[in-house]
Amino acid sequence: MNRTLRRLVGLLAGLLLVPTAALAAPPASPAPRAVEGSPAERDANDLLKKMDAVTSGYADQEMDVDLVIKDVDGSEKVYGMTVWQQGAKRLVRFTSGETKGMATLIDGDRMYVFMPGFKKIRRIAAHNMKQAFAGSDMSNADMSTIAWADDYDVTFEKETDTQFVLRGKPKPGKNIEYASVLLYIAKDGYYQDAIDYFNDKGEKVKEFVGKNKQAWPGNVQRFQLLIMRDPRTGHSTEMRLKTFKVNQGLADDHFTKRQLQWGH
Repeated sequence: MNRTLRRLVGLLAGLLLVPTAALAAPPASPAPRAVEGSPAERDANDLLKKMDAVTSGYADQEMDVDLVIKDVDGSEKVYGMTVWQQGAKRLVRFTSGETKGMATLIDGDRMYVFMPGFKKIRRIAAHNMKQAFAGSDMSNADMSTIAWADDYDVTFEKETDTQFVLRGKPKPGKNIEYASVLLYIAKDGYYQDAIDYFNDKGEKVKEFVGKNKQAWPGNVQRFQLLIMRDPRTGHSTEMRLKTFKVNQGLADDHFTKRQLQWGH
């Protein structure tokens, strides 16, 4: 994979909301209280599905975003992009910066990249899904995560006065780079407040947090700022939402390889 393609893939990884969609440590919260036998403890999977519905439970989504990569020395790179999502499909097109015109399509577990300089589409190989490029703090697999309930089995970890906390582990057969995650779900609205990511040694390798929740058209609530941070280095990547729209009736053919190449 050439240098230009590696840079693109790394930048595109910042679109997980998926996440579908991380950074400063999770918000401080009161000490957890015992919840043995509580409804939350019994229904961890139900909580996860409610979180997914709040994040991605629309017929479609469209957002304009500034992707900001922040180095530890304080320097920043900013890339504008538009993101469309429908079900398990996500189309991303860069609108400014040195990557303008580049685009990516997520279709389930498949990821395609269009390089305008080469006038062709390339599929990202499975062994590259765990990689991060160009200084981004997200991997291609992070970008592909839309419904957490599809990829993780969860158990109830604890609750605080404001959050439910679930422990997630990859479902059998899923090629996921993390050994486990902690998902912090707001009791008020089931929003995905924060995520901690751990490797197989139990070390926290990434932190995600959503900030500045606000109302968008249609009275939809969504965080305006999403941050992914590497606690080992202090390096971080931010997604700053500028517009957010849902349920616009986007056509199915908006999420095709043909649109990926010719829709710009």
